[in-house]
Amino acid sequence: MQAHPHRHDHSPLPPARRAGPILPRAEDPEVAFAGFAFAAGAPPAAPGLLALTRRIGEFLYPVIFTEAEDLAAEVARLREQEPVLASGLADGCFWSARDNARMRKHVLRDLVGKYDPPLNEDFRTGHAAPEIAALVPDRAKNLPSGVAGHGAEPIEATEGELKAMVRAFYSEAMDDPLIGPVFKSHVSDWDHHFEIVQNFWSRSLLGTSRYTGSPFTPHLSMNLKPEFFDRWVALFRKNAEANLKPAAAQAAIARVEHMSVCFQAGLFPPKMPQKDAPQKEPAA
Repeated sequence: MQAHPHRHDHSPLPPARRAGPILPRAEDPEVAFAGFAFAAGAPPAAPGLLALTRRIGEFLYPVIFTEAEDLAAEVARLREQEPVLASGLADGCFWSARDNARMRKHVLRDLVGKYDPPLNEDFRTGHAAPEIAALVPDRAKNLPSGVAGHGAEPIEATEGELKAMVRAFYSEAMDDPLIGPVFKSHVSDWDHHFEIVQNFWSRSLLGTSRYTGSPFTPHLSMNLKPEFFDRWVALFRKNAEANLKPAAAQAAIARVEHMSVCFQAGLFPPKMPQKDAPQKEPAA
C-alpha cells in the first residue's frame, strides 16, 4: 500500500517510483521523493516535511527540503525570508504530514543527501544539479572544488589581487572578437560592473557578504551561445593564474568551470522527446 501524506502510514513507496529529478505524471495525485510520498499544494498547519521545487521542462527539481511543526507557517516563513523564494522561483510545493520529529529528521537527511537541493546546507553529499544550480545559488559547504577544495593548500587572496584579476580579465575579454561584443553591448557602467564582479569573488574566495545576488539571472537576456563559455573559461583561467596565488587560482577556476556547466544547463536545456513521436526505422 502506498504511504499517503495525510495518513500515519509512513512506509516508503516502491523503489520504482524514485526519480531524480522528478518526472511526475499528470494522473498521479502525489509525487515520490526518494521513495516517500508527498502531496501537492498548500500544506496544512501540521507537523511534517516540505519540498519546494522548480519545474524545468517536464521535470521537478527540489530547491529546498525542510521539516517543521507547522508546515503552513514554514512555507510562509521561507517565502518571506528567502529572496529567491520570495521572487516566485520555486513554483511547486509538496508536503508530507509526519508527527514524529525524530523520524522527520531522519527522512530529511535522506532526502537532502539524495537530491542535494541548492538551498539546503546540512546533509549535502554533492553539488546541486546543474539545471537548478543555474537558477539558484548553491549553498553547498565543505564540498570538494578543484585542488584547493581538498585542503591541499589554504586559499589566500587579497581584495587587491581580486581587483587586479577582474580588471585584467575584462581588459582582455573586451578586446576578444568572440565575447568582447557581448560584454560591450550589455554593460554600460563598467566601474559598477567591476565592483559587482569583485564582490562576487570576494564572497566566493574570502567568505565576505557583499555579493547577495544570483550570477545567472543577468545572463538570461544576453543571447549567449555555447562557444562563448569555452572562451570565457579560457580567458578567466589565464588571468586567474596570472593574478592569484596557486590555490586561490585553482579554486576560482574550478568555480568558473562549474558555473559554465550550470549556466549552459539553464540556458540550453536538452529537448525532451515527444511521448507519441513515431520511432524511426533503423537504417538497412
